[in-house]
Amino acid sequence: MMTPEADLLTVAAADGQDLLTAAEGDWARPVPDCPGWTAADLVGHMGAILGWMAKIVTTGQAVPRRDRETPPAGQEALTAWYATHLDKTVAVLTATPPESPVWTFSCVGDHRAGWWRRRLAVELAIHRWDAQHAAVPGTGTTVAPVDGNVAAAGIEEFVTEFLPGLLSQPGIAGLTGLVHLHATDSTSQWWVSLDDKDRAVAVAGHRKADTAIRATRSNLLLWLTNRQPPTVLEIAGRPEVATRWTQLRR
Repeated sequence: MMTPEADLLTVAAADGQDLLTAAEGDWARPVPDCPGWTAADLVGHMGAILGWMAKIVTTGQAVPRRDRETPPAGQEALTAWYATHLDKTVAVLTATPPESPVWTFSCVGDHRAGWWRRRLAVELAIHRWDAQHAAVPGTGTTVAPVDGNVAAAGIEEFVTEFLPGLLSQPGIAGLTGLVHLHATDSTSQWWVSLDDKDRAVAVAGHRKADTAIRATRSNLLLWLTNRQPPTVLEIAGRPEVATRWTQLRR
């Protein structure tokens, strides 16, 4: 069961601040998990996304991506701009009942404000991890995992909203069969048919599968989004499914 949406926002606010703190350590630092971006680019991207989300939830209407704000130049201005958007977006989503009808880009027809609560929490959690992961080489430190409940929400989002379209892209090869994702730190499980391509279906619970993949909720989400290697997984069945997953990039 997905964690209560209010809890997602609590974690999102903390992850959003931690993302900024990591970036401020070195604005010019490359972010390996976002190829071609520096820490400043990541903050600018996320600030623009935050502002875009707030406009959508406030109006209930679609806002073209091309209308997203351009991040300001200068580190102090960027910090203040991002922090303002973070606070405002969390406040807007907190004040908006999760069942309120709003525009979303859901491919399964979920047009509720609660959809954006999940989207916000997952986006900030993954990019917080990106920013901190970029800072750790050579420091001997490790990056805190994604909050387990947010990671579970992110896995649900990925397999239902994004995976079908990714599987339907031209050139995807070797990703076939039934896959069972099993979280080792909770009772969460997902069963996915990769053969259905654009009709891929994810079903919660245990089913017989060609490939069984076990890991913590955080590592499952980070692997699904190409941020952790297959070595963090326990795999039974067809290991090539895990190694070929890097073809799927949003």
